[in-house]
Amino acid sequence: MDEAIFFGRLRKQYDQNLPFVAYRKPGERTIQSFLQKEDTFFTSEDLSETGFVFAPFDTRKKAVLIPEEASEKLIFEQQGDFEIPEKEKRSERLNPSEADKEKHISLVKKGLLELNSGNLQKVVLSRKEKVELEQPEPFELFKELLNSYSTAFVYLWYHPETGLWLGATPETLLKVEGRNFKTMALAGTQKFQGTMEVEWGEKEKQEQQYVTDSIVEDLKKLGVSSSALKSSEVYTARAGNLLHLRTDISGRLAAGENLSEIIKALHPTPAVCGLQKEKAQNFILSEENYDREFYTGFLGELNLQNSTSRSVNKRNVENLAYRTVKKKTALFVNLRCMKLRENAAYLYVGGGITKDSDPEAEWEETVNKSQTMKKVLF
Repeated sequence: MDEAIFFGRLRKQYDQNLPFVAYRKPGERTIQSFLQKEDTFFTSEDLSETGFVFAPFDTRKKAVLIPEEASEKLIFEQQGDFEIPEKEKRSERLNPSEADKEKHISLVKKGLLELNSGNLQKVVLSRKEKVELEQPEPFELFKELLNSYSTAFVYLWYHPETGLWLGATPETLLKVEGRNFKTMALAGTQKFQGTMEVEWGEKEKQEQQYVTDSIVEDLKKLGVSSSALKSSEVYTARAGNLLHLRTDISGRLAAGENLSEIIKALHPTPAVCGLQKEKAQNFILSEENYDREFYTGFLGELNLQNSTSRSVNKRNVENLAYRTVKKKTALFVNLRCMKLRENAAYLYVGGGITKDSDPEAEWEETVNKSQTMKKVLF
């Protein structure tokens, strides 16, 4: 399928007000899409369904589902960068207001009071920023994200019940094939200045250790044996114009373990919520004073079938093909995202707060993170 037909089908789906998602996984060139045939609002009951899932931050709410069986699937192989019409440079629109700054610094100070009182170990606090646009073009923005972030999970999601979302997230929540799984701990942020050889402060190192330890402990509580769990050394990973500390974690699910249990253990991760998780989430829901919706939720492929074939030579049987069918899930934390509504983009950015956090520095971190999305807007 060529580019014009692929994006033409997406546009027709959008014009007909029908749900769809288009996405490309990290390091790949294949862009896939699910086009739901009707506008029915499907939700996932227990993450046993098959399709594409879009889950909110608030774990009390259900995840939205575009079921595979109710959709047409399209695949497009991206050959090179897309041609993008030039945008007018409007630097004055890139700066958040002083009111936004004061509000976020005040929120961080509230968080520090909770941390210093011993109620929390860490809390991740965020803000929403409105950016005025003239006739936003979601498909051009999607192409811009695809061009700019080859190592991220890049997506364009639309449902009449949830609105239009785009993102380029660097963080994997969970990958499962058969019973083998992979996840990651991602924390700490600094601007990329042309080199990966950077120094990290104690605050960032401590935050990363909190996240790693929490994920490993939650997996052990779930029944994953210590011998099956493996963690990499901490290393610096790049995501667009930002650098993060990252640890890769892998293991094997215990017999009888289901997907919903491991996702419940992982989501929301300490990197987007905090520690202790339940207390941190309650603080966020009560004090941020806005609805994160799907920001810091998760999204991705859910229980898709993956067929593999292999040849085995046996006596008198040459090249006997064996086929195995495994369910495959690939879920990503919804970071570096935006929601388009009317003539505006709503950007969502945040950062992890520990006892050593400086409110002014935390504000600057959110400003740096917002550039990921602003880069494609202007």
